Amino acid sequence: MQVRPATHADVEMSRATFDDLLPDRWRGGNNRRSFVAVDPAGRVLGHCRGIDNDFHPASRVLVLEVLPDVRGQGVDDELLRVQVAVSSPSLHLKLTEPDRDLRALTERHGGVAIQAMPPWRYVVGPELRAWAAAQPRPEGSVGPIRDTERDEALGLFLEHYTVQHAAWSPAAPMRRLRAEFVADFTAGSHTAFDPLASVALRRDGRLVAQALLYPPDPEDPTGGRELGLQSRPYAGPDARADLGACLAAVIGLVPDGAALLIDSHLTERAEYRMMEEVPGPAPGGSWTAIVAIGVPGGKVPVPLPRDLLPEDAAWIRGMAQPDS
Repeated sequence: MQVRPATHADVEMSRATFDDLLPDRWRGGNNRRSFVAVDPAGRVLGHCRGIDNDFHPASRVLVLEVLPDVRGQGVDDELLRVQVAVSSPSLHLKLTEPDRDLRALTERHGGVAIQAMPPWRYVVGPELRAWAAAQPRPEGSVGPIRDTERDEALGLFLEHYTVQHAAWSPAAPMRRLRAEFVADFTAGSHTAFDPLASVALRRDGRLVAQALLYPPDPEDPTGGRELGLQSRPYAGPDARADLGACLAAVIGLVPDGAALLIDSHLTERAEYRMMEEVPGPAPGGSWTAIVAIGVPGGKVPVPLPRDLLPEDAAWIRGMAQPDS
């Protein structure tokens, strides 16, 4: 077996087995590296891809896949070793409980869970509406985000996002983030939040919280829509009530049966505890771990505290900090 940079010929030959295989350096910038493992006959046994993360520059996004008939034969280990060798920042990937092969691979190579996210799919119905009706009325006014407020809404989002990730996956500088996210706040953009089902809380002439409902997630089989919640300041004394009021308002704007995809992060205790109080999530969801694999000369990833993980996320404990 040989591991080498992927070629256009590899891509063409492997379309039926690896539909997301890309050639090495498939586009300029971002240190895009793509490798394949091939047998002596030239058959592609697996591939891995790494790309510098525009949103979190201290990490690289990792994709790795091997053929079912070569699992357990070390192909994945060799691919990962090569990707580690060309990476300066740590490699990050998201794993769920069914990803047993990838979980075992990352553990063999020292991967640790730096974050965990609970199931995020909430279906609007009587329970969720009752919760919304019980939320206290906030100081200020909740209403649609005006076109003239889109830039302020983007600023609020960027402030929240930066603080939210600071402790475990620092975000890019604000200027870079603005360029990455501006389309989500531009009227008419296909990725922009829905102005008819998104709200902001105004107090003393400025936006202090918002709930942004985005177009249907193409990866969600039921057409769920991501709902982002942001407050200013991130964890101020009114943040919990302000976010609750915005979430309640959006629940009132969508029909029964609508699936809201609301993420929260286990180590961000304020947002996690708030979502613990919200009825749901829908049955069948699973926890997601963000796993980091360190590289020589790079910053050593810090695992999350094991004792934070609830029983339904027990599978993550082996990758968490043992002495917390």
